[in-house]
Amino acid sequence: NIPLPAFEIVLFALTAVALAIMAFGIYRRWLMWKAMGKPEMRLDNMKERVKTVLQEIFLQKKVLKDPYPGIMHALIFFGFFVLIFGAAFDAGQHHVTEPLFGWTFLKGNFYLGFSFLMDLFGLAVLTGVVLALDRRFVAKPDRLGYKGEIDNTPDDVIVLLLIGAIIITGFIAEALRIYVTNPPWEVWSFVGWLLSRTFNGIELDTARTVHQLTWWVHAILGLGFIAYIPYSRLLHIITTPANHFLQSHQPTGYIEPIRDFENAEAFGVGKLEEFTWKQIFDSDACTRCGRCQDGCPAYLTGKPLSPKKMVQDIKTYWLEKCPDPLMEKVSQKLGLVPAPPAQGEEPAEAPAEEATGKALVGEVVDLHELWACTNCMYCMEHCSASIEHVPKIIDMRRYKVLTEADFAPELQLTCRNMENNSNPWGVGAHMRGDWAKELGIKTLAEDPNVEYLFYVGCSGSFDDRGKKISVALAKILQEAGVSFGILGNEEGCCGDSAMRSGNEYLFQSLAQANIDVMNGYGVKKIIAICPHGYNTLKKDYPNFGGNFEVYHHTEIIAKLIADGKIRLSQSLPGTFVYHDSCFLGRYNNVYDQPRQILKAIPGLQLVEMERNLDKSFCCGAGGARMWMEEDIGERINNARTKQAIAVKADTIAVGCPFCLTMMSDGIKDNQKEETMQAW
Repeated sequence: NIPLPAFEIVLFALTAVALAIMAFGIYRRWLMWKAMGKPEMRLDNMKERVKTVLQEIFLQKKVLKDPYPGIMHALIFFGFFVLIFGAAFDAGQHHVTEPLFGWTFLKGNFYLGFSFLMDLFGLAVLTGVVLALDRRFVAKPDRLGYKGEIDNTPDDVIVLLLIGAIIITGFIAEALRIYVTNPPWEVWSFVGWLLSRTFNGIELDTARTVHQLTWWVHAILGLGFIAYIPYSRLLHIITTPANHFLQSHQPTGYIEPIRDFENAEAFGVGKLEEFTWKQIFDSDACTRCGRCQDGCPAYLTGKPLSPKKMVQDIKTYWLEKCPDPLMEKVSQKLGLVPAPPAQGEEPAEAPAEEATGKALVGEVVDLHELWACTNCMYCMEHCSASIEHVPKIIDMRRYKVLTEADFAPELQLTCRNMENNSNPWGVGAHMRGDWAKELGIKTLAEDPNVEYLFYVGCSGSFDDRGKKISVALAKILQEAGVSFGILGNEEGCCGDSAMRSGNEYLFQSLAQANIDVMNGYGVKKIIAICPHGYNTLKKDYPNFGGNFEVYHHTEIIAKLIADGKIRLSQSLPGTFVYHDSCFLGRYNNVYDQPRQILKAIPGLQLVEMERNLDKSFCCGAGGARMWMEEDIGERINNARTKQAIAVKADTIAVGCPFCLTMMSDGIKDNQKEETMQAW
């Protein structure tokens, strides 16, 4: 038996070693995070950042949105959280307050309650581990892998078995203690008490020896867990809370513009070093849970893109390229590599072999992956680690478009049309206001003293079905007595497709032209039909001096109905299903208003698709995909249409002209034109 002082010394020594190994690993990782990427500060809105950490970590808000894995993770997280505090309480009494001050607090009813909770939460952790093992090695959902291959690693097994072993050895040690001491009140330690009943017949001396051995195994496993954190997937215990804290507090879907084209050294991101350090840190916070992949429309229709795989590929590339900062410092001290240049000195030219290696854009991230993204925001909305996938994709697209001028021919034509005629179709800009000629709508040039600018957009001005929507909305606004006007031929393309295709220069030109006109007329409030224009005017135009209150037409109509300014008396029998536009729903949280409008129509039966609200499935037109061919896998709009067919709807209601086109085409492709329509 180890005497008590020696026992204390050994335990404290082992604890110090475990903490030192953990600290070394975290410090090394910290240096690696700092070693690559441009600087980026995210320390604004401190109260909101702390609130986010509390919600996402201590309340598991996003984690619990997906029930099975959410409950599984919560059992492990909350259980471990309570057990760590319990162990600290126990150690505090045993090693500090009792020997130094003769004070014990784990006694009486408090001890009984403490014992019960420790066993309860220990059982919760063990249950979570069993669920995790079943899910990863038995159920094997696709989201845990890629294209049907589950990407289990030895680390995944080690972590789960390590956690399970810590809990099991803890329960065995507790059971052996209860068996030897046999106090009646230990029934409150219900797991240990029940387990102790199985030891009947074992000699007490043997039980004491086994107890000591088991306790040391338990302690060493626990300390090993601590030491293992920075070298395993357990690192997410640190990186995930940090990533929640550092997440963008810009509006959802916000894309940081290129601020200074004249002096920019590079356009977009073509090399790993051109990401910010936070964008690289994102990849180290990824837990490979696959929630992003689980709803990605590109992945689910057979495209090469998986948001999870893309982030993990960037992480692997970073780990390959990033030199070991500690070894580099040691090598510099020993003179094995040149020391970094002093301040003001020119850095030495990099050896030729350092310039070789895989290209970030085209090899690490395949071009088919890069262009498959619809910017639907499912990945970012449901990521339980607050990883920002879409801005990385936009940045890499910018590099291909602005630096290499390498993008799809059909998208090149679209950009030329926007540049020459301020619309993607290339229709003469002078025809933009023709749809309104018979309605008596004044332009702001004729009367700027109106409450709202009706920003019609390209689809509402040039597309045949889009023009019908514009006419219908204008008549509704006139009937309700809403004060509004249009820009007519002075209106230009909002630039959303240019921006999201990576053509930032064209986007800023289009945006600035619109902003100058709108500000010239003193515009304050805007109504938009297209969610893409709505989102761009609302969130991106303020970067260039366009600060407006922007409303989608469904928000306006829903309010007019609620205020009694519109009465819907005509019955419209049929089964309708509403398709949530990504740029209206996930981007702007407009879910209720379109449904309120539909529910106000007499005779209409509203049903829901399985994928709806914030889990809605994209139509396939976002991220400039509206103007590109879709030649890999199933067409996204066809997959979405099948989901509407599955609920036996005869009408797909949409709030976006892009969605209208895609759903109409989906109905044709699925040969449902005689029984289904899109409105």
